[in-house]
Amino acid sequence: MRIKTLSVSELNRYVKRLINADPILHRVSVAGEITGFKAHSSGHFYFTLKDENSRLRCVMFRQHAMHVDLKLQEGMKVNVNGGISVFERDGQYQLYAERIEETGLGDYYIAFQKRKEKLEKQGLFLASRKKKLPAYPEKIGIVTSSTGAALQDILNVLRRRWPIAKLYLFPAQVQGETAPATLVNAVNLAQGYDLDVLLLGRGGGAVEELWAFNDEALAYAIAGSTIPVISGIGHETDVTIADFVADYRAHTPTAAAEAAVPDMEEQRQKLDKHLRNMKRSSEQLLQSRKAELKSIRQRMPFRFPERMLEGDQRMLEQFKKSMVRSIMEVMGKKKLLLTAKGEKLDHLSPLSVMKRGYGVVQDKDGQPITSVKELEINDSFNIRMQDGRLLARLLEIEEGGFES
Repeated sequence: MRIKTLSVSELNRYVKRLINADPILHRVSVAGEITGFKAHSSGHFYFTLKDENSRLRCVMFRQHAMHVDLKLQEGMKVNVNGGISVFERDGQYQLYAERIEETGLGDYYIAFQKRKEKLEKQGLFLASRKKKLPAYPEKIGIVTSSTGAALQDILNVLRRRWPIAKLYLFPAQVQGETAPATLVNAVNLAQGYDLDVLLLGRGGGAVEELWAFNDEALAYAIAGSTIPVISGIGHETDVTIADFVADYRAHTPTAAAEAAVPDMEEQRQKLDKHLRNMKRSSEQLLQSRKAELKSIRQRMPFRFPERMLEGDQRMLEQFKKSMVRSIMEVMGKKKLLLTAKGEKLDHLSPLSVMKRGYGVVQDKDGQPITSVKELEINDSFNIRMQDGRLLARLLEIEEGGFES
C-alpha cells in the first residue's frame, strides 16, 4: 500500500480535525503555573502553562480576556478552562482558554517577592542612591551573552546613534544555574575599566529563563558598581531584581542602548539649529547697531561738529580769563604779605641797627664778643660798623650795665 504524500498544510489541517473531534480535548481544565505572559495591544492574552515536567502554550482571545478580573502575572498558579486545537500555520497545538481561575502563587513568584522585600529594606532600590547617567558617554561597557540576539540589537543601536563611543564587551551567561556567577564576575570585571556607563541585558523569555537576573549577589554587584548601570532585560512586561537595583531601567536591550547614548543626528540638527539662531541673532544685532550708528551720525554735533566746539571754546576762554584773574589776585596778596615781612625783617636786621650808630664787637677770629669778661687789657678786637671795620686794642675795662 502506497502512502499518500501530504503537504504540510494538509497534514496540520488533518491533525487539527482529529483533535477537534476528540470530546475530551474539546473541553478541558488544566492546572499549571503561568509563565511568559503577554497582554497584546489587540486585547488577546498569550502565555504558557507549566508544571515540573512540561509546558503548554495558551491563548485567550479578547472576547474572553475582557471578562478576566484577575491581574495575571508571572508565577501565578491557575486553572484554565478551554479547548485544545492546532494553530495550522505553525503546526502547534495549544489551549484556547475561555476562563481562568487563580489557585495560588507559584514558587518563582514567592521567591521573587521575598528577595525583593529583603533588598528593598536594605535600601538597594532607593532613588537617592542611583547614579546619574552621562550625557555624552565615550566608553560603554556591555554585559550580556556574546552569542545572543540582544548583543546585536545593542551594537546596532549604539553604532547608529553614537558611533564615536568605544565599546567593551564583558560576556556572561544569561540563563542557567551558572549564569548568576558569570554575570556577577562580568559586572565586577567592568569596574576595573574607565567606563562611563554599563549596559546589562538579554532578550525576552519565561520567568525561569530570566531568573539569573533575580540573583541576590548580582543585585549587590550592581548596587556596588561605581559605573552607572542601565538594565534592559526581556520585554516591557518583564521585571527583575536587577531592574530595581539598576540606576536606570529600560524595557528592552534596544531601549537600554537608546537610553545610554544620544542620537548623533539629532545632536547635529540641534547644533545646526543653534548655529542658525546665533547667526540670525548676530545679523539682527548688527543691523540694529548700524541703525543706531546712522541715527547718531544724523544728530547735530556730528553733522556740524564746529558748532559744538564753538561753545566749548567760549567756555575755555572764560575759564582762562577767570583763572588768570584769580592767579593775579593771589600773587598781589602774596606780594603785599612778603613786603610787610621783609620790612619787619629789615627792621630787625643788624645792618639796620648799625645805621643808627651801633656796631658789632668781634674777636680776632670774627666771633661776636658779648661780655667784657671775654677780653683782657691790651687784647686786640674788631668793631664791625655799617660801612666798615675798626681795629682796636683794650686799654681799660669798666664793668657795669648801661646808665641812662
